[in-house]
Amino acid sequence: MSQTPVKLVDAHFHLDLYKEPSAILSECETRGVYTIAVTNAPSVFAHTQRLAGQTKHVRAALGLHPELVASHFHELPDLLRLMEQTRYIGEIGLDHVTSDMALRQKQREVFEAVLLRAADFGDRILTVHSRRAASDVIACVGNAFPGTVILHWFSGSRRELHAGLEAGCYFSVNPAMIKSKTGSALIREIPRNRLLTETDGPFVEVDGRRALPSDVRYAIDGIAKLWNVDPAEVASTVLSNFRAVVEPRTALEQPAE
Repeated sequence: MSQTPVKLVDAHFHLDLYKEPSAILSECETRGVYTIAVTNAPSVFAHTQRLAGQTKHVRAALGLHPELVASHFHELPDLLRLMEQTRYIGEIGLDHVTSDMALRQKQREVFEAVLLRAADFGDRILTVHSRRAASDVIACVGNAFPGTVILHWFSGSRRELHAGLEAGCYFSVNPAMIKSKTGSALIREIPRNRLLTETDGPFVEVDGRRALPSDVRYAIDGIAKLWNVDPAEVASTVLSNFRAVVEPRTALEQPAE
């Protein structure tokens, strides 16, 4: 693997689903990997926030995964209340793998409530799930959302990707997308100033093991081949994009240098 001299970015990682999160946090600090540690339900956010709270490179995100809406819908008031505590919101969004229209409506109710609350703050950074629901997700976001939306592991159409760009969205790319012909084609369509990297560990594996934040190097190397540039240039671009997302500084969140 190529070595990149600049710090790395994992914009979507499930820290709480690993047995030894402290070791992962230590690696992120040592290797300088800026990581958004998403959560799938508000009830596990406090634990992740405590773990990440003393680090320079890791931030806890508050989420309610659309696939858990059926069992955790009752946590929506907690989610909206806790949004005062972090700029980072995720994993949230819509998942239309289900054909249950009542469940889809509940997912949308959660997502729209989060967007509305996030708009009140104006500076929230959302990492969003949109499997088979990209058009609906982008329509919910609209073209005037005052925060930042990162479409993670995007698998929509080329038309939907461009609609997301018009809505101001960023796109986070993981190693699994690089291996996919469809994923690689979408990556080529993403403007360089809208691209971030992620692992989505543990749901992505590299070398037969669950991905760690430092494994965004695999995505960086793959993107470098698609762009026909050195991996260091990709890493630098992603870092610049991430810094553009997390700035300006606020009293709630002081982005690490």
